[in-house]
Amino acid sequence: MTEEGQVEGERNSKRPPNLLLRVLTAAAGLPILFAVVWIGDPLVPVAVAIIAVAAALEFYFLVGMRWRSPGTLIGLALAAPLLVEAVLFSEIMQPVIAISLAALCLAVLSLKGARPSRFVDPIMWGGFGAYLIIWPLAHIILLRDLSQGRDWVFYTFIAVFAADAGAYFVGKAVGQHKLAPRISPNKTMEGAGGGIAAAVILGALSHYVMDLPGALAPIAALSTVIALVSMAGDLAESYLKRRVGAKESGKLLPGHGGLLDRLDSVVFTVPLVYYYVTWLTN
Repeated sequence: MTEEGQVEGERNSKRPPNLLLRVLTAAAGLPILFAVVWIGDPLVPVAVAIIAVAAALEFYFLVGMRWRSPGTLIGLALAAPLLVEAVLFSEIMQPVIAISLAALCLAVLSLKGARPSRFVDPIMWGGFGAYLIIWPLAHIILLRDLSQGRDWVFYTFIAVFAADAGAYFVGKAVGQHKLAPRISPNKTMEGAGGGIAAAVILGALSHYVMDLPGALAPIAALSTVIALVSMAGDLAESYLKRRVGAKESGKLLPGHGGLLDRLDSVVFTVPLVYYYVTWLTN
């Protein structure tokens, strides 16, 4: 056995089996999630606000900020208008926010290698966390308010969870070829294929059962993109955690880690489905 393989084996041997804990946490949380989405207003906006702010705080803590850090305060100050505009001014503000998000991402990327600034960095990272987490999650509110919005939210979660579960179990069973070994050594190409297949199958099934609009081919394509985007979100968070030396984003969800560990696959899939429904099915 190579030295790298021995180290990886020792690392895996120290990890307690947490599949049962993951299943129990999901079994407790999923009925609550189902009930909130089913009831709708006012539970959905309240739940999204709490979850989005908590996930953003995990992000700020991961990148080295604390409760009273300027970046954290800036991010929390942006939370209210980002959530309120999702409820009141969605059609007007969404394009504006999307453009400003792109500009902010470019600005943050330009900081690499630059001299740290006590004034600029908190603004960049505070805004980046708000736009990267809170704004995309606000689309759950927007999606739920559409015609058949409840069913579209359920479809989105089913496709994401199917992709996650399919990748996990297929990867465990037959995974051999590493997908991104430097970022997440446990993810495999075979697992990614299993995740895509599971998302397409369960996405198509939920689409049929809930009688959502659209033909099967576009839904299969959407489910495939959802799986790919959810995996990309998972890898992005894994990269962040590796850069800061953290195993999990938090400890809020037993067996799963933090909220961000579960939401990394959801963050950009919800806007994807929302714009698919509003632009392509109307």
